[in-house]
Parts: sequence; structure tokens; C-alpha cells
Amino acid sequence: MRTIKMPLLLLSLFLFSFAGRSQTLFTYGTKTVSKDEFLKAYNKNPDTTGERSDKIKQYLDLYVNFKLKLQAATDEKLSTDANFKYEADNFRTQLTENYINEQANIHGLVKEAFQRSQKDILLAHVFVEVRPGGDTTDAYKKIKEAYAALQSGKDFTDVITTYASNAAVDPSKGVIGYITVFSLPYEIENLVYTLKPNTYSAIYRSSAGYHIFKNLGERPAAGKRKVQHILLAVPDSFTPEEKAKVTALKDSIYNLLQHGASFEKMVQQYSAPNNNYDATNNIEVGVGQYSPDFESHVFALQKAGDISEPFETAYGYNILKLTEIIPVNKDENDVVGKAKLQEKIEQDNRLTASREALIQKWMQLTKYTPGSYNAKDLAAYTDSSLKKGKPLPLYKNINPNTVIFSFAKEKITAEKWFKYNKDLREMSPYEQYNYETLMKQFIKASCDKYYRAHIEEYYQPIGAQLKEFNEANLLFSVMDKHVWSKAAEDSVGLKNYYNQHKQQYKWQPGVSALVVSSASKDAIDSMAAALKQNAKDWHTIVAAYSEMATTDSSRFEDGQLPLKQNVPMLKGFISTPEQNETGDAYTLVYVFDVFNQPGQRSFEDARGMVINDYQQVLEEKWIAELKKKYPVKINDTVAKNL
Repeated sequence: MRTIKMPLLLLSLFLFSFAGRSQTLFTYGTKTVSKDEFLKAYNKNPDTTGERSDKIKQYLDLYVNFKLKLQAATDEKLSTDANFKYEADNFRTQLTENYINEQANIHGLVKEAFQRSQKDILLAHVFVEVRPGGDTTDAYKKIKEAYAALQSGKDFTDVITTYASNAAVDPSKGVIGYITVFSLPYEIENLVYTLKPNTYSAIYRSSAGYHIFKNLGERPAAGKRKVQHILLAVPDSFTPEEKAKVTALKDSIYNLLQHGASFEKMVQQYSAPNNNYDATNNIEVGVGQYSPDFESHVFALQKAGDISEPFETAYGYNILKLTEIIPVNKDENDVVGKAKLQEKIEQDNRLTASREALIQKWMQLTKYTPGSYNAKDLAAYTDSSLKKGKPLPLYKNINPNTVIFSFAKEKITAEKWFKYNKDLREMSPYEQYNYETLMKQFIKASCDKYYRAHIEEYYQPIGAQLKEFNEANLLFSVMDKHVWSKAAEDSVGLKNYYNQHKQQYKWQPGVSALVVSSASKDAIDSMAAALKQNAKDWHTIVAAYSEMATTDSSRFEDGQLPLKQNVPMLKGFISTPEQNETGDAYTLVYVFDVFNQPGQRSFEDARGMVINDYQQVLEEKWIAELKKKYPVKINDTVAKNL
């Protein structure tokens, strides 16, 4: 009989490789923990002080206890708790959203938005309207003629006058005004920001009609302004006499303001309210948010407190007072600025467009496969089922289990398609629905849902992060159940433990004192002066400042008072008010009494310390019980080579 011999060196390498992958460090109950798993956990936050072997041993003890506690939590089904599920699902959603945003290039979109936010563009357009449902032929012919005229060298303003739909009634003559990032729909913004000054775009089709845009000029970004606004409304229905009265009123108000009248009182007395529910009519104005004529007056104000002359807009007469200049953020690395831009992007259609493109990629990843069915039969089945209010057992060769399409681990059936249609009609009963369009939407929505539900399969780091988060929550729950809450609620056990260990709970030398803190230096100074006059009446003194200060009267050991200055062991001592390190509060100390010798703490004084010590006792007892329930065996040979 012939035998095949593996070369000795190759055999040794094979066995070594296999052993390296399968080394068990310890077992607990029927569970095993490998050397690799342990080292991966240890190396996340290794303690580099002292001897590595000692630190490894200490961490091994902690890791064994960690595994025992998790096993107890699993066996006690703590993961089925509603709060645990809610937190786990919420964290999963956050991780998934962050990852999808990264896939959708949100960081690139933030960078792009920041760069665009650095300048404002003065924009005009030739606009030819297409009425909803109307024929586009004439409108397209007209915009083509306008474009040809521009290419032949005709002036943009003349082209607007000749070809624009609203040229005769548009007082702005096609000038949209200054715009900046987020002023326009993203698709138009992309088009506009590619234009150099004094150049125009190709023909653009919007839902309203056809456009040709022109960059009339640029300026550094103006940022935003906060202004108070007096509006004297002049409706179109006003007679000349009524308008004359408003004209005289605006002149009178402006004259009063020029002679020191309160702008706030003029707002309250005369102005029509704005829509921001601010009684002072304070509004924030950004570029491209209001009409060009209104914005031009807003941004003409130079410094806080400046008041504009009265000016007229379509709504009536306006007078503005500048209250704040909000400059544009110029630091691309500013964390707060980036967060604000990202928040706007997440609410904007630019991120939606990027995510839509991702779904096409996900269709391949999720193994999307169309089902085999007759589309007309499915439409008839859907109509009939909707009339009945439930999926029919069988109609036109379609039944609730007919597979419409599938993903790797899920089949999407006619029953789910029916529910999708039913839900849509309940939300929007008067909408007209097209099954072909709805099916495309349903496929995208289903793919998005499936991808999110199986995100760990497509991006493994999320699975690892979820595991860590869920284990941390389980550990918290099981510790609270067996140690923390148990100790805090066991009043008899706590008192017994205190009585058995009284000598551990001593007051060290110190003082009993009143500590007062306030953000107001004037308040602290006033309290200090009052205490020096009559310290015995400290209750009344601090009560008078209860809304401006926080107080704590207690015993403090040496070094525990929140002051840098030296506090002598002197009864009746009142400290100099002292500003804290962050500069946002002042602190004052008044010493009631002095304790030069250590003293026994009462149970109530020592309660927090007793609870902490008693928790350790309960935990040690619980760990001992767990080791009996799940016997632990350490592989000493593997442990020595860690």
C-alpha cells in the first residue's frame, strides 16, 4: 500500500497555523474565548504602565468577570427589555445613517457648500413660462430664439425685454438678486456656480418653464443680518387718500426715530406683525431669502443701531434697524460651522439625490431579482384587493404569496405590494396613482429597507460597534439588577455593613461652611458685605439672592473647599469672593465651625461611601456564584504566552 507523506516542514507550518487560529484562552460553562478575541479587547485600551505580564493578568480577571456577567444577562433575557431594544435600534439607526451619509459623500457636499458659501452671485434670467399641463412647443421655440439672440451678441437685458414671459410687468427686469449656497434648488445652484461673471448658461428646464441664467457679478459673502422691522402695510385696495395717510405716518415715525424715540415702541405701536412670532419684529435676513430691493436696504446698514430711511416695497413702507451682523464662517475646519452646514445638507435635496444614486448600487449588493409574473394581472389583482380592503386569495394567477421580486434573504410578495398601495391611498386618498411608477418607487423603498436591515453584512465595522454597544448596555442592566440598585435599596444590609465597618468612615479635620456661587459678581460682593455685617442672619441674606446664586452648607475636609485661596481653620472666617477657572462664576465661603480632630461620620453622612463599599461586597459574592454556575477554566499554557 502506498502512503503519501507530507514534508515535515510543511506539516509543522500547517499545524502551527491551525493552532494559532484556534487557541482557546479560557472557557466558562460551555462557552469558549480565544486568545485572539482577548488580545483584541485588551489592545483597544492597553495599560502601558508597569509590567505587561501583570497588566495582562489583571485584565484577564476583568475579562473573565465581564464574560460571566454578559452570560448571566443573556440567560436572564435582559436583551428582550423594551428599553434595551429601543436603545439598540436607535444606535443602529444612527450608525446606519452616518455610514450611508458617508457613502453619499456628505463630507464632499459639506466642503462644496462651504466653498460656495464664501461668495454671493448676482443672478438674472430669461424666463419663458410653461403652464402646468400646457404645450411646450411655443415656449421652447421662444427660449431657443432668446438663446440664439444672446449668441449673436445681443444685450441680456434686451433679450429679457424681448422674449421673457413676464418682461412687461416684472419691475426687476429679470434680476433675481444675490444668491448664495442653499438659496436655489441644488440642480440650479450647480448650474449657476459653474458660471463665470458676465457669462450665461445653456437653456434650463424647470417645472415652471425654461430659463437662461446669467452671472451679473460676484461679491464676498455678506453673511446674515438681524434687523427690527417696521412695516406700514399699503394694500392694493387702498385709495390715494389712504395711501397718503400712510406716507405721512412713515415720515412722522422716521422723524421721531431720528430724535431718539424707541424703535421697539414704534414697532409695537405702528407696525404690522411679521410671521416669526417675535413681538419686537426682529428678523434674520440671509442672502436670497427676500426680494432684492428689501435685501439691498438690509445689507446697506453698516453697524448695529443704524436705522434706514423709509423705503417702499410691494407690501408697503418699511423702516429697518440693524441689531446684529452675522458674518459668514471663513474657517473650513470650524466644527460648529461644519455641523450647521451638514444639518442643512441633510434637510436639502442634494443629499437625497446622492442617496438615490446609491440605491442602484445597493440593488446589486442585495442581489435584487425580479419575479416572474404578469404586470397586467398584478394590476388587476391590486385593484380588486384594494376594493375588498384585503389581499384576495387568488385573482388572475396572482395570490398573496406571489413573488414580485426578491433580495438575498427576503422575498417581496404581492401581499406586501398590496399593503404598500393601501398605505399610500390612506395617506393621500385623492392622489392619482400609476402602477408602473409606484412599482419603481416600491422597489427602491424595499431595497433601501432591506439594505438597512442587513447593514452589518455590507459594512462589518457597524456589526462590531453594535456588539460593543449592546454588550455595554447589557452589562449596565445586569450590574444594576444584581449590584447597584440592589445595594442602594437594601437599607438593612447597608446599616449592618456600616455598623460592622464604622472605623472606615471618619471625618478628617476640616470645617463646616456655607459655600455660595453666582455668575454675578455684584451679587457675590453684596452677600459678602452683608455677611460681614451680620453673619448670623446668613439664611435671610442668601435667600434674598436665591434666583441668582446656588448655596451649599455642609462639612468639608481640608482641601475640599472650591477655592484657590487659603481658608484658615477659623470660625467666622469669610473669604474674598473668587472667580472660578472658567471665568463664568464667583464663589464665597463663610466658615461656621472648625474641626481640628478626626470624627465619626454618621450613617447618613457616610451613606454614599457605604453604598459604594457594599456594592463591591455584593459584586464579589455574585461573581463567586456565577463561577459556580459557569465554571471557568484558564488554559495556562496559552495564558503564559500572551
